[in-house]
Amino acid sequence: MTLPSIEVFPVGNGDMTLITTANGKTILIDCYRKSGSDYDFLEERLKDRLNTDDKGRPYVDVFVLTHPDKDHITGFSTMFYRGNPDDWCENSTKIRINEIWSSPRVFRRATATGCDGNNTLCDDAVKFNTEVKRRVKLYRDGGNIGDEGNRVIILSSDEDGKTDDIKQIVAELYTSFGHMSGIDDQSLNAYLLAPADKQEVAEDEEELTKNNSSAIIRFDLDHAFYDETLNFDVTQKKSFLVGGDAEVKCWEVLYDKLEATGQLNELSYDVLLAPHHCSWRSLSNDSESKCDDPQLNASAHAALSFANENALILCSSHEFGNSTPPSQLARDAYEKILTDSNGGQFLAVAEQGEDSDGNPNSLFITFDNNKPTKTTKTEARNFSKVVNPAAVKKDGKTTYA
Repeated sequence: MTLPSIEVFPVGNGDMTLITTANGKTILIDCYRKSGSDYDFLEERLKDRLNTDDKGRPYVDVFVLTHPDKDHITGFSTMFYRGNPDDWCENSTKIRINEIWSSPRVFRRATATGCDGNNTLCDDAVKFNTEVKRRVKLYRDGGNIGDEGNRVIILSSDEDGKTDDIKQIVAELYTSFGHMSGIDDQSLNAYLLAPADKQEVAEDEEELTKNNSSAIIRFDLDHAFYDETLNFDVTQKKSFLVGGDAEVKCWEVLYDKLEATGQLNELSYDVLLAPHHCSWRSLSNDSESKCDDPQLNASAHAALSFANENALILCSSHEFGNSTPPSQLARDAYEKILTDSNGGQFLAVAEQGEDSDGNPNSLFITFDNNKPTKTTKTEARNFSKVVNPAAVKKDGKTTYA
């Protein structure tokens, strides 16, 4: 085992985050690669982090889409291979996605008539959704999880029974689903916290639609360290909480649900990616610009307050300044959460400086001595790019043993 890591790429007001597990498996959460040569470094940096197959082609074990806004999916068709993996060219430089995690409920809310968000999907979101549907159809037709490049997990049941016939690939709300994944990594668990089910009250459902409904997932990462008290290596889990652009209503509904069922412990985290690029609207119903004294929403704030000792809160956004997001008011609230939870630090990717080529640095987090730690040199992470050791040939195709 090696140290797991989290890398937040410098994409401004967007999200693109790579998890590497202790077993070297990679999980990319969202992508935002604008067109043009100025952003080539992002694609090159991502590929440099990924493993390759026996032909030298890059792949990511899992791609997670929290929601289909442009700043979370732009560049998908540029960087990633889509379609039958058997047709993936031997000299292709596009990244194969072994497995996709996506929620039809999030897409449904994003395109709802009359919502305040983007009710027309961008081109990359359409292409992503087409690829998900291709994989779901393969499962419906074949009834098995499929080979690398064909796998999919649906995040929460769709409405009106639309996913009742494919329950084997549906991760249910408020459950762990890491075991469903084809990546076969015992050092990883994933717990699904949102998107919330369709609300019985129409006004509540409309509010979720307006509040950038997103998949909210807690990733639990095994990490090994030497315990000086016990005098031997021990393995513990560290939790990374991700919620896309989920705003105040999403967090309010989540907190109230878990409080009612006695499951608030599921919100605990060691690392949090501040939702919606550190937007105030993830913490409050009040407008930061229009209210003289905007107040925190008690439930939403509480949902984001379960920081463990020495926790880190990360911000993927532009620099803090006159425009929001990111919000200084939200940052102050997050820093207060960390103060109240015995230590910790708020870290913004926009404040990490530049590399030797003049490109903005990523924000790179690993785990040292049982706590999350910012690492300034990505070379320090202790893993190598290797051909997937768990892959074997079966019936002429690469699959997991």
